[in-house]
Amino acid sequence: MVSSWNHTGFENLMGMLHVKKWRLFAVVAIVFCIAFGLFQYARPSKDHGDQPIQVTLTAADLLATFATSDSTHTLVIGQVIAVQGTVQSVGAMSLVLHPGISCALAGPLTNPSLYKGAEVLVKGRLVGYDALFGEVQLDFASLIES
Repeated sequence: MVSSWNHTGFENLMGMLHVKKWRLFAVVAIVFCIAFGLFQYARPSKDHGDQPIQVTLTAADLLATFATSDSTHTLVIGQVIAVQGTVQSVGAMSLVLHPGISCALAGPLTNPSLYKGAEVLVKGRLVGYDALFGEVQLDFASLIES
């Protein structure tokens, strides 16, 4: 006696299970990608305050280095430098040294008006040169001396 068992029902069931496995895999992959993206977004930035100073320059020398395009030989974007100069303008989270060094501070100044016109030494990470405004930019900056 030959069995006349119908394989189409079994094959349909296995096909549905296969589709469900792929859907489950896709959902898990999407959740993983979202979680990883949120983790990267919320990760705190690197603290540059504890890194050693690699170069110390005056504000005029630093600006002249970038203006003459000699910066590729002496300075590296991203390195921590110290700049000495006179404060031209100051805000709660930024200051500009004469003749054109823009410093984005890592923390707010307690009394910004005290620093206007003062000779200071600023430590910060070198971001680059803004040719439009003609200024060198530092970020994560902090005052060493005033």
